[in-house]
Amino acid sequence: MTIKTYLGFDVGTKRTGIAIANSLTSHANGIETVTHNKDGSTNWRELDVIINEHKPDIFIIGLPLDKDNQEQEMTFIAKSFGRKLEKRFNISVFFIDEYLSSLEAKKQLKWHHAHKNADRGEVDKRSAELILQTWLNETTRD
Repeated sequence: MTIKTYLGFDVGTKRTGIAIANSLTSHANGIETVTHNKDGSTNWRELDVIINEHKPDIFIIGLPLDKDNQEQEMTFIAKSFGRKLEKRFNISVFFIDEYLSSLEAKKQLKWHHAHKNADRGEVDKRSAELILQTWLNETTRD
């Protein structure tokens, strides 16, 4: 049996949260938050290090749709990030609706006694974890 590694992303303009899981446990864990460059461009230097360290087989990216399931500006940013990621690493990208993942992450962090103004990086990392766990729960894998 081949164990596959998955990296999940909660893409933002300032930061991107990252989570990891594998096909053996199917349990996502937030691992990192990458802060992007001041000009708004993607911090590929940090992302390269993380991706090369974990050697994923698949990327999962949260697709931010609005409450009516419609695309918004962040939807296009997430899709663009996914295209660049796939081209840069030659690894398949899958998108999953991330509606309310940040809100749920904030709730969970409060539940675990984090300050009400929880560190945004922790929220982004937890959001990536929720995105990846949702994909794991909803996807049939080989």
